Amino acid sequence: FSHGGGGTVTARLRISDDLASDDVAWAVLPPPRKIAVMLVSPGNLFLEKVLRTDPQVALEVRTPDQYPGGMGDADVVVLDSVSPPRVGPGRFIFVNTVPPDVPLEVLGRIEHPTVMDWDRAHPVMRHVELAKVAIEDAVRIRPLAAGRPLVEAIGGPLIYALEEPDRRALFVGFDLFKTDFPLRVAFPLILSNGLRWLHPAGLDQASLQLAAGQAILLPVAHGVSSVTVTTPSGRAVKARVTRGVVSFTETDEVGVYTLATARGETRVAVNLMDAEESNLAPRPLPSSRAGTGVVAAPVPIQRELWPLFVVLAAALLAAEGLLYWRRQSASRFRIPRSAGDRWALALRGALVVVLCLTLARPTLPRWVDRVNVLFLLDFSDSVSLAARDRAYRFVAEAAKHMKPGDRNSVIAFGEEAVVDQPLAARPTIERPHVQVDGRGTNIFQAVQLALAMLPPGQANRIVMLTDGRQNGGNALAGAQGAKDAGADIFYVAAPLTFTQEVVAESLVLPQEVKYGEPFQARVVAWSHRDTQGRLSLFRNGEFLGSQMVRFQAGKNVFSYRQALDASGIHVYQAALEVEGDTIEDNNRTVGTVVVRGRPQVLLADRDKGHAQSLAGALRSQNIEVTVVEPDAIPKDVAGLQRYDGVVLSNVSSLKLTRVQMGHIRDYVREHGGGLLMVGGEESFGLGGYYRTPVEEALPVTMDVKQKVEIPSLAVVLSIDRSGSMAMSTDEKVTKLDLAKEAAHLVVDLLDDRNEVGVMSWDTEFIWDVPVRPARDKGAIHHAIATIKAGGGTDGYPALKESYAVLFERPALLKHVIFLSDGQMTRGDFQGLLRRMAKDKITVSTVAIGKDADVQLMVDVAKWGKGRFYYTEDSQTIPRIFTLETQLASKASLVEQPFKPQLTAPGHEAMQEIDWRSVPPLGGYVATTVKSTAELVLMSHQEDPVLATWRYGLGRSAAFTSDAKAKWGVLWLRWRDFNKFWAQLVRWTLRSGSRSDMVARVERRDDVGEVVVDAIDGKGEFINFLDSQVGVVAPNRERTVIDLEQVAPGRYRGRFPAGQEGVYLVGMAQRKNDQVVGSQLAGLVVPYAEELRDLGVDEALLRELAELTGGAPLEAPRDAFLKARRQSRIAVEVWPWLVGLVALLMIPDIALRRLGPGTIARVATLARRPFRRKEVA
Repeated sequence: FSHGGGGTVTARLRISDDLASDDVAWAVLPPPRKIAVMLVSPGNLFLEKVLRTDPQVALEVRTPDQYPGGMGDADVVVLDSVSPPRVGPGRFIFVNTVPPDVPLEVLGRIEHPTVMDWDRAHPVMRHVELAKVAIEDAVRIRPLAAGRPLVEAIGGPLIYALEEPDRRALFVGFDLFKTDFPLRVAFPLILSNGLRWLHPAGLDQASLQLAAGQAILLPVAHGVSSVTVTTPSGRAVKARVTRGVVSFTETDEVGVYTLATARGETRVAVNLMDAEESNLAPRPLPSSRAGTGVVAAPVPIQRELWPLFVVLAAALLAAEGLLYWRRQSASRFRIPRSAGDRWALALRGALVVVLCLTLARPTLPRWVDRVNVLFLLDFSDSVSLAARDRAYRFVAEAAKHMKPGDRNSVIAFGEEAVVDQPLAARPTIERPHVQVDGRGTNIFQAVQLALAMLPPGQANRIVMLTDGRQNGGNALAGAQGAKDAGADIFYVAAPLTFTQEVVAESLVLPQEVKYGEPFQARVVAWSHRDTQGRLSLFRNGEFLGSQMVRFQAGKNVFSYRQALDASGIHVYQAALEVEGDTIEDNNRTVGTVVVRGRPQVLLADRDKGHAQSLAGALRSQNIEVTVVEPDAIPKDVAGLQRYDGVVLSNVSSLKLTRVQMGHIRDYVREHGGGLLMVGGEESFGLGGYYRTPVEEALPVTMDVKQKVEIPSLAVVLSIDRSGSMAMSTDEKVTKLDLAKEAAHLVVDLLDDRNEVGVMSWDTEFIWDVPVRPARDKGAIHHAIATIKAGGGTDGYPALKESYAVLFERPALLKHVIFLSDGQMTRGDFQGLLRRMAKDKITVSTVAIGKDADVQLMVDVAKWGKGRFYYTEDSQTIPRIFTLETQLASKASLVEQPFKPQLTAPGHEAMQEIDWRSVPPLGGYVATTVKSTAELVLMSHQEDPVLATWRYGLGRSAAFTSDAKAKWGVLWLRWRDFNKFWAQLVRWTLRSGSRSDMVARVERRDDVGEVVVDAIDGKGEFINFLDSQVGVVAPNRERTVIDLEQVAPGRYRGRFPAGQEGVYLVGMAQRKNDQVVGSQLAGLVVPYAEELRDLGVDEALLRELAELTGGAPLEAPRDAFLKARRQSRIAVEVWPWLVGLVALLMIPDIALRRLGPGTIARVATLARRPFRRKEVA
């Protein structure tokens, strides 16, 4: 399903059941929105290419002098290697730069930083793999504000996510031209994820699908301050926008909510989405086993009885009125005429009205000086007993400063929140006695529980005594709810008492290695202080060794080189022993690595016998090698896919078709295969690889840097343009077209000191390009393009003319490449060529097809002291011309003894090799290293001897000397010969397994989730598989689950994963009772996150307080007295109404007992003046 404009999807069940609200569900498809990105850079093709290929990005590129600072009209600004002014608020990506107003302190540079670990949970790092990234140097920074390191190295973060109230930024601390990171799949992923994390238009799909009751928390565009929310029933509500986030909590109604701003609309779907709520079946009550049940003591409950008496009185009055009505029914009902009867009726009616008002319990508002304080005490494991005791004493002291009418409550929280002492006006707070699970810190749940207890409309405040290290819930969402409820959040930061702690944070291992492949096991530890201790390493429960290590304050990394010769899952464990450390649970960390079978390598050599030294070196290091001659190299990608890497040792391009070379390139670029080219007399430029698909995949080009010591060359390309050369090849290209292409390549290959001439001939010759310096290449190319086919074949006059012209040229090297495809008219070729040879003009010949005058062409090459080439594949003509030109120029072949210089000592393939004892090499083929490749070994003439790079999904390397008894004869006896070649080949090998099934195992809360994606080699989904998973828990319990197909080619299953330790997971897929795939994986459940981050997150606590209007508390008395507000309380009126009823009952009874006439006479007498009797 797709919809270009976005919208909503509704799924409805046409069924009649007891709960209709879960019979319909909604989903929101966000409309595609362009992200306006401004790239400020002196020039970076890596960034520009990735940004331009993103369909959701509208890119504007500026130079540094065109950037005044700020955001302009952009949604995101990318600053690359510039020194910008103050950038101000907004959303940014900083690449190799730190603006002056950004809270990142620059401490210097980090040389050759190694990626230790990365935050896989952050949205920017989603689906990102950063193993083996090579970085030359990086900026060393120290963050000064709230944020999160995403990629870490020894010395500091390499990628950092900065979050401030008015600014969000992604910092990349290295130059993209000094790393292979842009060549990795991770580069466009991080850039794409980063843009969508920075810009609200790239909303995460999960944030648009919520469960009923969940708060809507969505980022809004920069500058938006007002949002109108329309509920599913059509009610419009204004929502708050705080620091770029809109918050709306009234989501009890299911359906689609619309959030409208001045810049557009966003829809959010709210569904029931809870299987527990939808299950209306009766739940079994828990039964207490004998001897284990706990009988609670009965608690007396006071119940108000006055409403019952009021109801009884109202009932009696109603009964009396009914009797009165019946007496009147015999005659016509009349309103009493006398005033007394009317007074009696009015009085009785007033009694009924007042009684009804009393039952309604009306109240009146009143402002009083009262405050309700809820103390939230952090009882998680990251807060020490001493800190908890200090928190209690703070609370107990605070209660002494309560004013009359103040109330307090105590809530203890960890992974969950529990009320310890309910809200009451108690002057003394008791020591908390409830038990909570301390393996987590859920500030959100604690705040929610506090809000449920606080009476609305009053002066309510929440005082948190915590370290702020939340690892469950969303504290900011809880604070937003507190702000909406009018409650202030104050805080007291828990003191740091774990000052002696050393924490084993992680054991970083590659997810998968080959059999016998060396890898690094990195133990990452964090220490509060400089200290020392013992580090022990275990594998599969077996002790490997231990050593005393020194810990510096902060993050420490200890690396151990490992290699495994047994397939399967291997479990590593690292343990720390440090004096003074008080928490033992966080001193161990575990990791897993899956070992596949031995890597398979295809080694092609012109002579299989010459390849035995290299093959033996690889086999000695547990690499399976298949040695073939060039004609046995697979002709398609599927054949190459059987191998993890391909080695071309002294293989000429003439032994490969152009299509075949394209497959080799695609094998590396698109399928992640490895490629290594080893030099020789028929390799690199001497093998005709100039401008070929294989050259595209290599880290070097075949053109040679101009050097003074290389003699100048004058070359004439003598091309047969007879009618037969106009015949088309299989690709609808004529042989003459390919000859002209070859001429173009030769011109490009020559530098300005060399000369070139192009002659075409049939029965007559024409100088299409007279011999001239290869300087004005545009004019030369234009002249070559005008060559057209003609008539017969007479090459002798053309060759004679070439001799005459070259004889006059001053170049030291003079060469003719003579090409023909047919029978030529005879001439005195032998005599001519002997004179040419005497004058040091060499001739090489190229015969095309079976119709060529092969014997004559062989003789011409022999007499002309050149080389003869025969081909039936006209596609090889360009390669023949380029390799022949390089041979003739003598620029590519360097045969001098030299010791290679190591230029990249940190390269993975160069580890543990003694370069001081390396013997000299006898020669190499000159090449030029590409700008984005890494030069590892260099010759005495500063030419590349070994260069590596990443190409697409794969890796390739070029070793320009050989690995046999010619140039490398002394290397064969070098003690590190085997290790060098094995490490180099392993570096190039495919990192993943070749399988149609890709599996991943992740943990969500306490549940392990297995997802298998099945896609065949053609990109088609593999459906209807029978997929099962076997799980071995840390306690050795075994579980087998079936995976359910949830989407085309996707299978998913879940298993409980609440135990700490390693879950071993084995997966198998079957179709038609045959196993079509299998995978192994390990899921590590570490010790509680609570014990990993020891410290105080003051930034989060400050943000919670500022969001709600609170502040940090310095003294206990401030909990009740600081920033005190009046409370609006409700005064109950019913006691006064009951008194009024009692007063009204007196005249009512009097009227009933005395009658209206008597009352009237008494009243008349009362009104008469009193006269005192006169006494005479």
